[in-house]
Amino acid sequence: MDDGRAYGRPVGVSDPELFQTGAGTPSGELLRRYWQPVALSSEATSIPREVRLLSEDLVLYRSLDGTPGLLEPRCCHRGTSLFYGRVEEDCIRCPYHGWAFSADGTCTDQPCEPDRGRNKSSYRQPWYPVQEFGGVIFTYMGPPEKQPDFPRYDIFEDIGHDEEFHVVDHFAFGGPNVAPCNWFQTHENVMDPYHVFILHNAISGPQFDPRLEIWPRIDWQRHEWGVTATQDRELPDGTTLHRITETRLPNIRVVATPTLAYLGKTNNMSWAQPIDDTHTRVFCILRIPKGSPPQGLGTYGPDAKGWFDLTDEEHQTYPGDYETQVGQGPITLHSEERLSSSDRGVSMVRRQYKEQIRIVAAGGDPMGVTFADAAPVELVAGNYVIDGDTDFSVVPIAETLDS
Repeated sequence: MDDGRAYGRPVGVSDPELFQTGAGTPSGELLRRYWQPVALSSEATSIPREVRLLSEDLVLYRSLDGTPGLLEPRCCHRGTSLFYGRVEEDCIRCPYHGWAFSADGTCTDQPCEPDRGRNKSSYRQPWYPVQEFGGVIFTYMGPPEKQPDFPRYDIFEDIGHDEEFHVVDHFAFGGPNVAPCNWFQTHENVMDPYHVFILHNAISGPQFDPRLEIWPRIDWQRHEWGVTATQDRELPDGTTLHRITETRLPNIRVVATPTLAYLGKTNNMSWAQPIDDTHTRVFCILRIPKGSPPQGLGTYGPDAKGWFDLTDEEHQTYPGDYETQVGQGPITLHSEERLSSSDRGVSMVRRQYKEQIRIVAAGGDPMGVTFADAAPVELVAGNYVIDGDTDFSVVPIAETLDS
């Protein structure tokens, strides 16, 4: 008779399609069809930096003329690491025999060879293209013939002289930069709005705006680009707070500010960087007035401590996203989950992601990639106050979301 004890339970297993990042894996090949964040712009300097993305070890640098480069570290000549290379005006030079490579891997100099390399053009260091935007360096690591346009987003267009981009790269509300768990179990959290008023209110005490403590009506919708969660809260003044969050394939999340500091369409979007199968970094680009305090550095407990100031016991008493997501383990055991009706958004994100894996495996193009100077992507996430005489943007759901 099974009375629910742990003894004798089968060993749980993880779903590889929901965490694998390596080249040749179904999920890894899908992720490689999109531009991915690799590092902060400030991390690309004349001192080479080791970086890891999609389970590949790479070297990032910025040549003296300002051009960033992202190369495989193992030199194509004799195999030593370009991490020890010397960055010059328009190249990085191998420390072993001086071969120099430009950002696109072209060998430009072989000082030990006749005429400094009569055949140098026949050598190429493996490389990836990069694009800088908003203080973040992105790269495309997929098939060259499938390289999409670098996407543009409406909330980042036409930035004014009194505005600036600000990047937050800590994990989950003021925690460490890198979390020791896979990217997907952090990403799907965005479609789990119920955790906001349990974890961030009832368990850890109010961490966000008091209006978010109100129990909402929640609905999820699937779109051709991702999934949205809408939350309607009846406020004491008779208005309704209409809050929308969204996920976009493959690893973009767009969340309205939890402090409700910005009403109307959101001013930020984030990427869950899949470092490898068990490590994740999050990059969030915000559009803010110049000189305004940065967002995203939350506090915990009645003493309003920062994440790093909490004792071990206080981390238990006031857990946040880091503790609960990393607490699932490096790779959660999907076979041991018992999803319920409140997890509908999580199920929708997983199902849509797997559908795109199959499209790519069959030779098709996944959702959200464009190849011909596409218009800026229109985001829908934000905090909207409706049905009230206010100065805030009134955006009914039917006009905000796709049908």
